Amino acid sequence: MIDLNTADLQGTGAGVIPPGSIVPLTLTIRPPRAGKEGSHELLCRSDKGNEFLDIEFEADGQFAGRKIWQNLTVRGSDKAAAISMRTLRAVVESARGIDPHDASPAATASRKLNDWADLNGMTFLARLGCELERGYKDGRWYVNNIIKQIITPDMKEYPLGEQISDSPIPQVPQDDAPCVGQPAPAPSWGAASPSAPAASARQPVQAPSQQPAGPPVPAWAQR
Repeated sequence: MIDLNTADLQGTGAGVIPPGSIVPLTLTIRPPRAGKEGSHELLCRSDKGNEFLDIEFEADGQFAGRKIWQNLTVRGSDKAAAISMRTLRAVVESARGIDPHDASPAATASRKLNDWADLNGMTFLARLGCELERGYKDGRWYVNNIIKQIITPDMKEYPLGEQISDSPIPQVPQDDAPCVGQPAPAPSWGAASPSAPAASARQPVQAPSQQPAGPPVPAWAQR
């Protein structure tokens, strides 16, 4: 007999993760919707002609299932692309256990991607914040998590994995009931809110099975 009564309940993603918490996040690139395709099957194109990755981050651990959405511009705007590439470098270094200052051949090889799809499924460690946002359609206030910092192997927090802060979650204005745990408003380029069901054309593209050899990843990244 297999008794599941003592097993933990599944994560629901309910509730906002307290600001300052450090949690493992797993990255998934969401392919562009029809009419928003860029020069690569995973790149979206904005109305201004910039190309970006539409990324979904899903928390593991105590807040398993909690999701964060972010667009990272990689082409079209040099300034925005530089910020995005810096962020993606930190994601790869966190996921693959590479010290940012390591310039060895092994570390250099591990920072290279064959394709944007290599990012799919990477689990890395991040410090989160919270922000208040007004809903795109309903005008109500929402409390959403944002990524404040990627935790890399040169930081003392890295080996510890998940660390939930006791900092208070921001409160919405008194005249509006809180709507915590909801997606951010729809982006200005017109895509539907991330809460909308994904169309079949937006199924994640799987990463290639082979990855460069590098330092072993920490226990919190073993999924």
